[in-house]
Amino acid sequence: DNLVIRFRYKVHIINGLPDNAKPLELSCHSNDDDLGHHTLWKDQEFQFKFGIHFWKKTHFVCNFSWGSKSLNDITVFVNEVETRTCRETGNCFWKVETDGIYFSNNDQNWEKWFNW
Repeated sequence: DNLVIRFRYKVHIINGLPDNAKPLELSCHSNDDDLGHHTLWKDQEFQFKFGIHFWKKTHFVCNFSWGSKSLNDITVFVNEVETRTCRETGNCFWKVETDGIYFSNNDQNWEKWFNW
């Protein structure tokens, strides 16, 4: 495991749902930043980038809703976890599917982290 020190990260949230019958609705924020409300249609992506703080926690959460399903306060980045899992690429990918939310650090190898 090579030591990589990274100060900037990018979070990608992808609508991987099968059609446009119902859009994916999301809102994201940290203690310092409100990233607003977003409507994503099939295959659309919302992304944001930021620098991490070393003396205070960088923590972003999102609320997701799709039709009658919702997941609230889902951590999409926090220093202690994603600085390890995303440091190689500097990217954290989250894809919303019909059965839950998947994570990847390279947009290729996906692991399910949350169920609807």
